[in-house]
Amino acid sequence: MAAIVALTLPNGEDTPVTKTFTPMDCTSQLATWTDRTSGISIGMPTITQSLTVGGDVNKVVAKVVVPILESVAGDDSNGFTPAPKVAYTLTAKLEMVLPARSTLAQRKDLTAFIYNLIKEGPFETAVNSYERPF
Repeated sequence: MAAIVALTLPNGEDTPVTKTFTPMDCTSQLATWTDRTSGISIGMPTITQSLTVGGDVNKVVAKVVVPILESVAGDDSNGFTPAPKVAYTLTAKLEMVLPARSTLAQRKDLTAFIYNLIKEGPFETAVNSYERPF
């Protein structure tokens, strides 16, 4: 069994900055990584991944959650600065259903198709511009 290691992933900026997602927890069912650079736990982006193996079908599920915090504007009249709170959360979930009969080459094709669908084409346009492909 492989050990859980940090994930280093570039963000989506014009000049990408690599973010490090530190392993937080790993059970037999779920691995969790968090980008701790903000220092505010409720605002830390998190990645989870699970693997279910057994029977005729295996499943890999990955989820990315990116909470966005409200802007906190200074102290009130009593000198109290409110604690940060989540304004909204962006979430993505990928579930791959892999029949036990599938070959490594077939699973590599599926991974490449998903990677390229997200990176290019109508999926990226829909996410970036809210435009339909038709």
